[in-house]
Amino acid sequence: MRIFSRIEICRAGTGLLTALFLAACAAGGNTPPKPVEVARALPAEASRQASLDTPLGRALLAEINNRRPDAPFTLDPVLNKAAAVHSADMKARGFMGHHNPDGQGPLDRVLSVDEDFQGRVAENVGEFKFPPGESEAEKAAYMVEQWMNSPRHAAPLRSRAYQRTGIGIAVSGDRVYATQLFTGP
Repeated sequence: MRIFSRIEICRAGTGLLTALFLAACAAGGNTPPKPVEVARALPAEASRQASLDTPLGRALLAEINNRRPDAPFTLDPVLNKAAAVHSADMKARGFMGHHNPDGQGPLDRVLSVDEDFQGRVAENVGEFKFPPGESEAEKAAYMVEQWMNSPRHAAPLRSRAYQRTGIGIAVSGDRVYATQLFTGP
């Protein structure tokens, strides 16, 4: 029985991937890839379940604004709805990420709420588990701490380029699904 080291597996895998890539390139010719169709409407079930204003959402915004080095974020109703629906969707369909199973990303969701929206959008998402009895302020402090400890998540929280935000919270038992969207002036 031969035991493979991690390096040998990587080398074997790299060779196989290179061969597959070259075969795909040779077979593909000049045919452009087919466009991917992304749903334009927000998921219906999540839209019905979304809560636009929650005590934890308010606590989260307060905690973020307390730690923000610049002017506090203002709540944007378009971003708020898109964030709330995304959190409800993560809860309803059991996923966690920036894109839902239909392929919608942050900007797609914002455009589903307001097709005239223009600007950049950034997003933080998280799934958190809390023990019973923890206060909304304690949960918010923990969530923000987790985002601040990650350079990629902390960047939009600290950036002057983003001044408006939307926060969505969905709770399932001891789990909290959180979405925060950001945009500029």
